[in-house]
Order: sequence, then structure tokens, then C-alpha cells
Amino acid sequence: LIKIGEALQINTSLQTFDVSHNRICDDGAAAISECLKKNNTLRELKICENEIGSSGLIKIGEALQINTSLQTFDVSHNRISDDGAAAISECLKKNNTLRELNISENEITSSGLIKIGEALQINTSLQTLDVSHNRISDDGAAAISECLKKNNTLQELKIS
Repeated sequence: LIKIGEALQINTSLQTFDVSHNRICDDGAAAISECLKKNNTLRELKICENEIGSSGLIKIGEALQINTSLQTFDVSHNRISDDGAAAISECLKKNNTLRELNISENEITSSGLIKIGEALQINTSLQTLDVSHNRISDDGAAAISECLKKNNTLQELKIS
């Protein structure tokens, strides 16, 4: 995956990259983050079911703060937890190209969702958010409720 990540840093044609179900873990996520810092043609990234934890997602979140092309990001079925959700929230505060985000089934609790909700009060690009099948209580739902009062771009929300 490191070699593919290096190639994607200079590639100017690939728009969709799906590396789901490959157990890339945090090291693979770090390689992808380097690609995201330089690649400006990738529109869709799917890294589902890869045993990625919070440290891998933190690196990707940092890259997404400067990435200007990615529109769809699916990191579902990993283990990003609340620290990964915090990294995503920082990305959402700065990134204005991301339109769809799937962070379902990632061991995120209300603490992580509160951070996401705060970021969505600022974000003006995200249209679809899937946070389903996490461990969200009333506090997390309340945070999303508050964001919905201020966010005018979110069109689809999955919390089941």
C-alpha cells in the first residue's frame, strides 16, 4: 500500500480509490494520508473494514484539512473511536470540499459525536453524514440536534 500511496501522490487521473477489506491498519492509513496531502484529483476514498484506529485516522484527518478534492470519504467499520472522531471534527472545520462522510460502526460515543456536532455548526459543505451503529446516547443526539439548528447544508443524516 505504501507504493500505491506514493504513486497516488503524483497521479492526475484516478478519481476513486477503494481499499476496503484489506487490513491496512494505521500504517496503511498513514500512507493514504500522505497521498491526500498532494493528490488533487481523488474524489472518493473508501477504506472500510481495515482495522484502522484513532492514530491512523488522526493522520488522515490532518491531511483532509488541506485536501481540496476529496468529496466522499467512507471509513466505516473500523476502530477510530472518539479520538478519530475528534480528528474528523477538526477536518470538518477547515475542509470545504467533503460532501459525504461515513463513520458508521467505529466505536464512537457521544463524546466524539459532540465534537462532530460542533464542527458541523461551522461546516458548509457536508451534505451526507452516517454515524449509525456507534455508541451514541442522548448527549450525542442533543449535540446533533444543536448542529441541525445552525447547519444549512446537511441533507442526509443516518444515526440508527
